[in-house]
Amino acid sequence: MIKGKNYAIKLCCISATVIAVITTVVLVTLAFTVFKRHDPDLVLYPTGLAKLQLDDFITQDTITSEMVMSIRNRNHGSFKFENTTSHITYDGELVGWVPILADTIPEQASMNITAYATLRAKKLRENPKAINDIVSGSLNLTATATMRGKMSIMGIKKKGSVYTECHMTMYINEIPIRGDSWCWTKLEI
Repeated sequence: MIKGKNYAIKLCCISATVIAVITTVVLVTLAFTVFKRHDPDLVLYPTGLAKLQLDDFITQDTITSEMVMSIRNRNHGSFKFENTTSHITYDGELVGWVPILADTIPEQASMNITAYATLRAKKLRENPKAINDIVSGSLNLTATATMRGKMSIMGIKKKGSVYTECHMTMYINEIPIRGDSWCWTKLEI
């Protein structure tokens, strides 16, 4: 009888150890693969530039232009961010802003956010370097934003921030005006 109890206790301890090892291996594997943090992909499409003309930069104090931000969340969790403002600079000087309304980016999904950029054309005209760039036909701008919010993975919520920096070249001597951009993003949790 005692031998049977010892055998049952040993079997129970071995089974518990095997289950604990397997669980640990599975959790560590998930932590380094599935739940690994990935920076989002961001593409900026200055869709409203086609409606602008070179004269707008010369005659108006402010210019408003529509843009679409395409964000791809590669993480296994959604990201709910608060209202924020992207700041547009030229040669290190603030020349515009883009209000971005709060939203949620679903896990492993892409979404488009439409926003309206306001450029202070008068501020650009006051900068001699900007005048030379406007006359030459291209203008290089940088937009930065910090999107603060919460990442939700399997019901666990953690505060986080997405830092973005987009560099855009506007070809203002072309008809219609067009722009190219490339963006850098960083997710911190």
